[in-house]
Amino acid sequence: MSYSRKYRERISVPYSGTVRYNYPASQNGGSSSVTYSGIAYEDVDVNIDVDTVAFDNSVESCNTNVNLLTGAVVATEVAQIASIDKNSKKVANTIIEGFFGYIRSEISQQIAELTQGIDSQLMHLKELSKAVIGKKKQMEGDFLRISSRYIKTFDDLNNELSNRIYELDKPAFIFKKELDNQSVRTTNNDLVNTVAVFGKEGSILHSKISASITKKRALDTLNKAKVFLWQQKKLNNTVQKSMLNESIESPQFSPVCFIEKKLDINQISKDLNAPSFVSVLQENQTKNVLIEQFAASTNTWGAIPKEYSDNLKLYFNSELNKTYSDADQHSVRVKEMIQKIAILSSIQIIHVQNH
Repeated sequence: MSYSRKYRERISVPYSGTVRYNYPASQNGGSSSVTYSGIAYEDVDVNIDVDTVAFDNSVESCNTNVNLLTGAVVATEVAQIASIDKNSKKVANTIIEGFFGYIRSEISQQIAELTQGIDSQLMHLKELSKAVIGKKKQMEGDFLRISSRYIKTFDDLNNELSNRIYELDKPAFIFKKELDNQSVRTTNNDLVNTVAVFGKEGSILHSKISASITKKRALDTLNKAKVFLWQQKKLNNTVQKSMLNESIESPQFSPVCFIEKKLDINQISKDLNAPSFVSVLQENQTKNVLIEQFAASTNTWGAIPKEYSDNLKLYFNSELNKTYSDADQHSVRVKEMIQKIAILSSIQIIHVQNH
């Protein structure tokens, strides 16, 4: 759509300059200059006529073309979506059928392998079950044979023990048999008073028999206690005879540490360290005596014997293993470094005996 616009604006223009002039000579004559400056204002009117007919026609034509392109794009998008949907369904069906076919074939193959394994295991189990049944039958036969042999042995022992007990207590068994016969005869008799008298006498007899049995058991217990005490006394006498009541003196050894420190040119400090459990070495007098013996010029230092070195090495390694654990890498490195530094065979010793 064509349109017109009118603009009015005042423009300010600054100006400046210098004017030279000459003046006539009244006495001397000469020339001079004058500087001037200022701002001039001017009103400017601008009329703008815009013809948009050609542009409007081109916009309308472009709009028509855009609408046609939009319809074509929409149709193409619909066709593309339909094609993508069709192809995706086809691809999905192909993938699903292939996947399930692959899974089906894998499962069938595994089922076949497992079936073969199960069949072989079942055959093996059947063979083992037959072997176990055979072993069971064999063990049952062996048990029956051995048990029958031992049962016969135990029956013979029981019969033999029964006969021996009967022979040892034959009077008591005969007495019991006669007592039973008397009891049957008395209870079957019509004489009621005789039965009462016999019951009283029988109870008295039973109490006496029980008392005699108790006394016999008490006597056996006392005899066994007597035998035990006699054997214990005999053992104590034998032990006392075997012991040697002697007091033998023997030397006892204790490690000490003698230290010499050079304080300056003319002064040497000497000290002695000993374990706290050796009380005699904690006294100053005894320590001074040992220090003098260590510092004597007659004493000579020598290499440590191999036996002492081996024992010292065993004790040193044992204490080192107790102090440093193998679980920590730092402790392992420290222990290895200590073992490298410690040269136990180079230790010098001196033998000083203190009585």
